[in-house]
Amino acid sequence: MSDEKQISPLNYILYSLTAAWKLVQINPRAMEYFDLSSDGFWKSFWAVALIIPVFVLNLVYVSDTETPQPIVSSLIYLVTALPVTAVVMYYFTRFLNISDHYSSMIIAYNWLSALTFNIVVIVTLLVITIFPASEMAGIVIMIIRFYFGGYVAWFMYTKSLRISGWLAIGVLIFEVIFNYTYQIMLMRYIDADAFRAFLEQFNNPPA
Repeated sequence: MSDEKQISPLNYILYSLTAAWKLVQINPRAMEYFDLSSDGFWKSFWAVALIIPVFVLNLVYVSDTETPQPIVSSLIYLVTALPVTAVVMYYFTRFLNISDHYSSMIIAYNWLSALTFNIVVIVTLLVITIFPASEMAGIVIMIIRFYFGGYVAWFMYTKSLRISGWLAIGVLIFEVIFNYTYQIMLMRYIDADAFRAFLEQFNNPPA
């Protein structure tokens, strides 16, 4: 991105999301579209603000369900996940000796996370609304989540960290496990009722 200091915050966000969309398109030159400066690193955490509106939309959708929802822990997770992940990945990439492009990876990770979260949640709500209680809906949602959370994220790691595909798989697995564990731990200690409902559903899956 050129002349990033002369554009408005709104245009900066739009440019950054456009760069993230290049990753979704599996564009091998996607990283060239990001602001990879030190200022761009800190600005990438603006992505947190882009997640909240869709989270509220999803919250409204599930508000009429009888099952307890982890509302407070989910909100805390959404607000803290990007900075906490940045700290954890700093030490993890140093441990693997692949931290030379750590800053670029975090920039891409943050903007891509905001973009894919919005896409996945909105598409999921649309599919559930149009095809309620449908097995096909579940399959479509699973495919969408695998593409964005798996394949696109893997591609982002290969390009941002400039590592091999095999090593990127390991980085992706670590990041997914960490974030899943972090989310579950928040639920365990903040939304105890929702955590118990989660365990009950996990231990007694539908036949």
